[in-house]
Amino acid sequence: MTRSPNRMLGAIVGAFFVLFGLLGFTVTNGVGFFATEGGLLANLFQLNVFHNVIHIVIGAALVLAALSHRAASRAVNAGLGFTFLVLGFAGLLLVGSEFNILAINPADNVLHFAAAVVLLVVGIGADSRATGVSV
Repeated sequence: MTRSPNRMLGAIVGAFFVLFGLLGFTVTNGVGFFATEGGLLANLFQLNVFHNVIHIVIGAALVLAALSHRAASRAVNAGLGFTFLVLGFAGLLLVGSEFNILAINPADNVLHFAAAVVLLVVGIGADSRATGVSV
C-alpha cells in the first residue's frame, strides 16, 4: 500500500473522515438529522447528524478502496474528489438556505474544496503508469 500514492492518500484521508464523522456526534446531540444548522466541531465546522453519517460513509469508502487495490483506490479518490468539488460549489449556494440539509457553513466549504483538490490531483495524476493510463 505504501508504494501507491492513491492507496496511501485514500487510507489517510478516509481515516480522517471516519474520525471527523465520529467526533461530529459529540456536538450534534439534540440536532435534527437534516437540520439546516448544527453543532460546531472544533468551534469551526457546522454539522448535523446526516453530515456525520456522510463523513463516515465517505471515509469508509476511501479506506476500503485503499485496502482493496490501486485501481479501486484511484477511481474512488478521483470520483470523490469530483464529488467534493461539486459539493463545494453547491455549498456556496446552500449556506443560509432552507435546502442546506447538510448544515454546511463556510468552513465546511473550505474543507470540501481542499479535499477535492487533493483527491483529484492524486486520483488523476498518480499511479497512472502502473495502471497503463497516461495523463
